[in-house]
Amino acid sequence: MTAKDVREELTRAMQERRLMRFHRRFEDGWVNGYVVGIGPEFLMLCEISDHIHFNGFGCYRLADVKNLRPAPYPEFIEAALEKRGEIQPETPAVALNSIGDILATAGRLFPVVTVHAEIDKPNVCYIGAIISVEGGVVWMQDIDPGAVWELEPTARQLDTMTRVDFGGGYETALALVGGSPPAPVEAKRAPLRLVADNG
Repeated sequence: MTAKDVREELTRAMQERRLMRFHRRFEDGWVNGYVVGIGPEFLMLCEISDHIHFNGFGCYRLADVKNLRPAPYPEFIEAALEKRGEIQPETPAVALNSIGDILATAGRLFPVVTVHAEIDKPNVCYIGAIISVEGGVVWMQDIDPGAVWELEPTARQLDTMTRVDFGGGYETALALVGGSPPAPVEAKRAPLRLVADNG
């Protein structure tokens, strides 16, 4: 499929509320869910896990979408969700105009956001609170797998970002156990910001 074909098919799927799936260039498995938004470079998916539960939202680069098609057995999946009493969550007001807008708006709506920079590190993700988006970088206060917050913020380049997740079971659990992030230590942030802004 060409990029135009992918966009047109995603638009139809969103309008018709069709359950879809696709591959991505950075991973082998299928991504499953309902298309709930399409921007210039990213789509937003209301995700369904392999265990057939709603599992938050993911924003994926359109350029990475491969093998886009309707998900098999949609009647079964939708019946299982209904019998479990699961209702599709309301689509959050996340702006899809750019990766910076996605991170800024998602960071205001969700206490924890997962960021993937798969161009440089295909098997690594970063999870934390979004502090700010400025000068081509996102500043994050990370939370580790034990739900312990880092004190110093970290800057990451926006142009390496390929995927953003929020509202899923894992992010929710980390935020629940970790609580609100402590006030970030600012001492080392100013010189880092100057380097990022001038780079």
